[in-house]
Amino acid sequence: MLPSNLPETLLGSWIDEKNNISLILRKDYLVIDNELWYYNEIIKENETIYFTAVRNFNVKYIHISEIDSASVLLDEGYKIRKLTKPNLNVVQSFPKSMFGNWYNSKKKLKILNNELVYLDKHYTLDYFISTDKTHNYFVLYNEGEYYFCYNFKTNDGRFLNTNFSEEIIFKEESFISKYFLVFVTVCCISLLILGYYLFKWKIALAKKKEVKKRKFIEMQLKSFRSQMNPHFLFNALSAIQNLINKGHNNKANHYLTEFSQLMRLTLDKSEKGLVPLLDEIESIKKYLELEKLRFSFDYMIHLESEIDLQQTEIPAMLVQPFVENAIVHGLVEVSGKRKLSIGFKVDGENLICLIRDNGIGIKASLAKRVNGFRRESFGLKLAEDRIKLINESYNANANIRITDLSELDNSKTGTLVEIFIPIWY
Repeated sequence: MLPSNLPETLLGSWIDEKNNISLILRKDYLVIDNELWYYNEIIKENETIYFTAVRNFNVKYIHISEIDSASVLLDEGYKIRKLTKPNLNVVQSFPKSMFGNWYNSKKKLKILNNELVYLDKHYTLDYFISTDKTHNYFVLYNEGEYYFCYNFKTNDGRFLNTNFSEEIIFKEESFISKYFLVFVTVCCISLLILGYYLFKWKIALAKKKEVKKRKFIEMQLKSFRSQMNPHFLFNALSAIQNLINKGHNNKANHYLTEFSQLMRLTLDKSEKGLVPLLDEIESIKKYLELEKLRFSFDYMIHLESEIDLQQTEIPAMLVQPFVENAIVHGLVEVSGKRKLSIGFKVDGENLICLIRDNGIGIKASLAKRVNGFRRESFGLKLAEDRIKLINESYNANANIRITDLSELDNSKTGTLVEIFIPIWY
């Protein structure tokens, strides 16, 4: 007989009374007690089939009798066993529980879907059967040769017995080793996500602090403006009162009208951080007209032609205190013709306001204050504080430079104030 002539009912797996696979019959090979043999001769006499099998120059003689679809008698010459055919499904792939790496002291193999990789060779799964969840039996094929392996489990873990060139037992990699890369990847992703949200939280916290800081600074700026306005309005009302006391009713009525317009502009601007340069110049003009009621002086306001009065913005009420200081602490202290000039020009990214008078000069004015003759200018102090807060609030570089003109020319007196204001905030 040829292996292809074996009865179909005989082919497959047979188990002993302990539920272990004792015999596997296939058309290309047979496995007896976990040893793979090749057919050499098959003879059938009556109801008995005699097999002569070879493996590595070794010969094995067995015969099978009392053949039916459920059981057989396996006679190995020295013992006879009754084997039964289990109702088990033969599958064409390894179970997922076996996927991964298996190790012994020096070598490793890897099990994939339907193949095993060992020493860079790929062995294809030819036959696989399992009697329970821990015992698996399978045959591999590579380049015309078949190899039998079986999987078992002990208290020390899961093992794999192989017979490639020699019998080698491999142990399944540990859970930590198997999923180490996944664990590291998950940890890295988790750390990245955590870092991302911590970064966002820090940014949100910084923004929240920045908003609070800006609100605080804006409140301070409003406070300074509210302190400047009464100071400025008091001086203007004093000038109008002086006219009334002298009986100049027509002038008083005219300047009351001017004062009401100025007060409206001032109150409107007191709630704003930035105003168009045109509005600021209009306020300065009305203020100067009111101050001329008290003091006699000439003034001039000049602008560079390229300045856009509507689009260019500056901090509200920033220039007025310096103009006031030039009049009250500079011009009133001199006799003769008093002159005041206010100019605006652009230098790079800065708008420069130049306030020049021919008064006694900043040095002489400061000397009088130190000696107790004149009080310190409250409006000027507030303006300087506003410059500091504006720089903090808008991250700007606004600054003030005050020069005594006598330092430039001994024959001249007066003060030059230069206010550097960034055009865009």
